[in-house]
Amino acid sequence: EVAPVVRRKLSPQVAELIAQRNGLLPVWVRAPKSGTEHYTGFSRAKLYEMAGDGKIRSVSIREAGQVKGVRLFELASILTFVECCETEANAKTKGGQ
Repeated sequence: EVAPVVRRKLSPQVAELIAQRNGLLPVWVRAPKSGTEHYTGFSRAKLYEMAGDGKIRSVSIREAGQVKGVRLFELASILTFVECCETEANAKTKGGQ
């Protein structure tokens, strides 16, 4: 027998996160342990480098007193960065002709 679906009212924070999503894309992504990040193709090292340079947004989440946590990267800021790189490359190509 299938259990009935229980619908709960969303908290304002969850509703805001859902509103920020771009279609099915998540708001925040984790760096991959190996290989490249699923949505952008950037490696772990490149994500940390761009965040360290202030090119993309990231946040470290850890409990008080804990040494380790998780670092999340804002997907929209990564995609915006890529778009800016594309715009600059196109401007250089058009300006150089």
